[in-house]
Amino acid sequence: MMKQLCTTAALAMSFTLTAIAQDEVVTPEVVQEAVAPVAEPYPGLEAFVDGTMEAQFKLLDISAMTVSIVKDGKVIFAKGYGMQDREKDIPVSADKSMFRIGSTSKLFTWTAVMQQVERGNLDLNTDVNKYLKTFQIPATFDEPITLKHVMTHTAGFEDGGMGYLIGYDPAKASTLAEAMAKHIPARVNKPGAYGSYSNYATALAGLIVQNVSGVPFNEYVEKNIYEPLGMDHSSFREPLPGDLLGDMTIGYKREAGVQDPRPYEVLGGFGPAGSMASSATDMAQFMMAHLNGGALNGNRILQPETTKLMHSVLFQPDKRLGGMAHGFYEEYINGHRLIGHGGDTFQFHTNLLIDQDEDLGIFVSYQTITGSKGRNEFIPAFYDHYYPQPLEKVTPPADFNERAGKYAGTYQFWRHNFSTIEKAMALASGGFSVAPSGKNTLIVSGFEEPKQFVEVDENLFRQVDGKLLIAFGEDANGNIQDLYIDGLPFMGLSRAPAFESSLYKMLLPIVSLLLFLTVWTGWFYRRKDYKAMQAPARTAIKLSMATSVLNFGFIFMLVGIMATYQMEIYESIPTILKVALILPILIVLTTLGMVYFAVKAWREGFWRRGRQIHYTLVTLAAVFMVIFYYYWNMIGWQYQ
Repeated sequence: MMKQLCTTAALAMSFTLTAIAQDEVVTPEVVQEAVAPVAEPYPGLEAFVDGTMEAQFKLLDISAMTVSIVKDGKVIFAKGYGMQDREKDIPVSADKSMFRIGSTSKLFTWTAVMQQVERGNLDLNTDVNKYLKTFQIPATFDEPITLKHVMTHTAGFEDGGMGYLIGYDPAKASTLAEAMAKHIPARVNKPGAYGSYSNYATALAGLIVQNVSGVPFNEYVEKNIYEPLGMDHSSFREPLPGDLLGDMTIGYKREAGVQDPRPYEVLGGFGPAGSMASSATDMAQFMMAHLNGGALNGNRILQPETTKLMHSVLFQPDKRLGGMAHGFYEEYINGHRLIGHGGDTFQFHTNLLIDQDEDLGIFVSYQTITGSKGRNEFIPAFYDHYYPQPLEKVTPPADFNERAGKYAGTYQFWRHNFSTIEKAMALASGGFSVAPSGKNTLIVSGFEEPKQFVEVDENLFRQVDGKLLIAFGEDANGNIQDLYIDGLPFMGLSRAPAFESSLYKMLLPIVSLLLFLTVWTGWFYRRKDYKAMQAPARTAIKLSMATSVLNFGFIFMLVGIMATYQMEIYESIPTILKVALILPILIVLTTLGMVYFAVKAWREGFWRRGRQIHYTLVTLAAVFMVIFYYYWNMIGWQYQ
């Protein structure tokens, strides 16, 4: 679930993917002998994984990692690296050490949904409101939200989480039903229009399973998935049951050069979207069941036809790109179709992908706070090693420069907030910027590093020095409106509104602040003239100085709050933020006063022309900042 948290927490914290341990050279420690890999078709498998992990431990600030690989109905490799508990000197065990798997948990929620479909209790095409008991999703659009929309992240919800999504105290956590009723996100798109990742929608599906089965969600998963598959080191419960506490891998954050243990992350009412903890071998059981038509060792969690349906594509933003199955998403690596799901919390980063044609499944999970780089690279590296595919060279069309301009612009993910102050988190995200290179290609910024793409079909582009595909979508008039990235069918982008361009997000606010500074420099050099001014002029200056101070004060407070509270802001709204939000209201009042005196100055001429122009410019800056705060929901106390 934590793609959201990594994205929307950009103001709070910038993850550094190249952080290296300062106080020690980290080498992966192994708890046990690995499950012996078969000689074929993956010779040297243990050496490959060991070498990959040795490199990643050196380059990334990883504390622990676990991996399992299944092939042809068997676990062919399972191994742990690093430390489960540094204080107790417990190394990672592939069969016992539990890792938080974040949004990979969603696969269990979707499996539970499909079980209820199979039993006749749910219909994927029915309005979800039919299955809700204590509240209803508002009918913002004529089209109802169905479970098909929920499972493909096309329900049309805005994103959100500030103040309630994740914390550390189970006693403060809401129940599933309470959280879903209290934190209904605004609906910003009609269902089925765009992929926009939603933790709320997934948790809502968990509540629906709970409602129609009559069994609490956590207990339902235990009885209907864990027990049949023999997954005895897995749980959605927070905190973990007592018999599993000793097997939980500790989350660490590097503080002052040492690994500092962090408390257990609590999702509470959003649990079905990402609260599960599991071991590598337990996840191997789950992968084998899905690869085997829903059965393992004679125990069945899904019928073959239901499993096949669950793995089939349900939504594609572009038919030439990978899409969403029923909860699983597609990813193509070296010509192989894989389905699965990644997952991130603040402390853990996970990936699970199964290759049905090869009867192969790979699960990896990392304990690190430096981001998802490790888990993103592991499975592609495996395929590059064992299923290499040469990169086909493509030549840019000679006439592309003539039409490159229609793609240029800034594109923003639909996955962001619209209705609360959390919308302001998008200020730290530049979205994706597309620009012609002048060499018959497009340069796309927004990835970890800018990439260059070449046209390979109508509105379809491939990375010049890689295999990544992107596609553009047109509006009803044939104008380029949308951007889709292969492997991210749940993260559609559209052209950003003008007010979210760098001009309005960055340049004009900076210019406004510089103008506010001139108020003080002007007063300093002309303070001797102040007493000789007319009363209206003195009042006007006082208002401009107050407006300047309030703007700088608010921005400094906001930056300080985000830097201080960082991820804690997703647990609760700090009191200091509530206090800080008084300032924009005061800014509105002082700005209205400035507008009045700016008009008065031109009418009555109590200043010389140069000072009138300067005061007018400062007033316009103040007006712009009021509009800026209004657009980003900073005026008033707009949070859930």
